[in-house]
Amino acid sequence: MSNHQIYTDWVFLWWITYTSNLAGSVYIMLKKSLEYIPILGYGMRNYRFIFMSRKWNLDKVNLHNHLTELNTDALGCGRLSGNLPKRVSIEGEFDWGQNTVSNLNSIHWPYSLILFPEGTNLSEHTRSKSAQFAKKIDLEPYENVLVPHTTGIREVLLKLRQSCEYVYDSTIGYSAVKKEEYGQDVYKLFDIFLKGKAPKIVDIHMRAFKLSDIPIDDEEEFNDWIFNIWREKDAFMNYYYQNGDFSTLPNTKSITSICGVTTYEYIAILFLPVTTTVLLFGVILKKLCPFF
Repeated sequence: MSNHQIYTDWVFLWWITYTSNLAGSVYIMLKKSLEYIPILGYGMRNYRFIFMSRKWNLDKVNLHNHLTELNTDALGCGRLSGNLPKRVSIEGEFDWGQNTVSNLNSIHWPYSLILFPEGTNLSEHTRSKSAQFAKKIDLEPYENVLVPHTTGIREVLLKLRQSCEYVYDSTIGYSAVKKEEYGQDVYKLFDIFLKGKAPKIVDIHMRAFKLSDIPIDDEEEFNDWIFNIWREKDAFMNYYYQNGDFSTLPNTKSITSICGVTTYEYIAILFLPVTTTVLLFGVILKKLCPFF
């Protein structure tokens, strides 16, 4: 789980999984509007990103089905092991029944699920809305992060408790973004992909929590826990703006790496969305110009 500064935060978190040979097992929760970005949106759907409308009545079934599939596949008793849900409710929720018992003879599929509990990027507008919401729930507003949405992340942890042992908390800082600035304004999506204006240095502070130590069974206790985590995250960002990195925080070990992938991996990532776009363009061209 992470704070959210720019639209491509997930790319740098994906890179961390890449260094552990888990890049092919990454699932990411993003706001639904990103699903409709040309080409990229198709690629994200192909890689089974989980798109959320941030309206619980609309997201509940979608999230339930994605999470239970992740959980059963990780336990070795899901679709990858040749199993199907035992039943589907009227609302469309999958019920895997007794399949949620690990089968040592089946495939166990690891996963890394990347979440942004804030639900959107930090901006002048979202900071104002976050402050209003904080006041409504009697919470002191944060300076550098937004109030996290607790319902979704609690549901995630409840659904994955059988297969998830650790929750990693990430705090992302960008060296070119000052405290009074907003990352989404410095690194616009258009500039990143079409002008190559990407962050040169990305600092990520990470810490791990055992899921068994997180009070997910009590909603009020969990809310207090996540709000406290975000309070600490807010303090980390203040420290980052003052010192330029996270490396001198107490009990912190620093590792530096160059973010890069091989040519083959670039091709593997882009092949399906690019091929689909070319084919779609061909179909449109044929309809408009049938003599081709």
